[in-house]
Amino acid sequence: MKRLIASTVIGFLALGAGAFAGVDWEHNYDTALEKAKKEKKLVMVDVYTDWCGWCKKLDKDVYADPKVGERLTKSFVTVKINPEKSLRAAQLAKQFGTKGYPHIVFVNGDGKKIGEIGGYVPANEFLKRLDKVASATK
Repeated sequence: MKRLIASTVIGFLALGAGAFAGVDWEHNYDTALEKAKKEKKLVMVDVYTDWCGWCKKLDKDVYADPKVGERLTKSFVTVKINPEKSLRAAQLAKQFGTKGYPHIVFVNGDGKKIGEIGGYVPANEFLKRLDKVASATK
């Protein structure tokens, strides 16, 4: 009986972890740029803070959506930066014109800003905006 319960719990944990496995986050902006150039992708920068409730909702509801995860993996190199954690991240947030959180910024492999999303948007709208950014650069 204990084995059955343990197996069930482990199974649920594995399923739950899989929901977030779709987005492969970088945590270094410069590494993300290099990867984007190499893979011929755009960079999506998620500018967030630890205390931002809407940032957490974005993580939980939008990035966990399988369609969003698939689109991000296919067309973007994703990177999260927290301007309260490093001077480099703070400089980037200033450069991007971040006024609030979350602030999603799209750049090409050279770091040129090509689009942004200010604030939280639900998954279906987020997908539309990803398509818009991707099509604008083709």
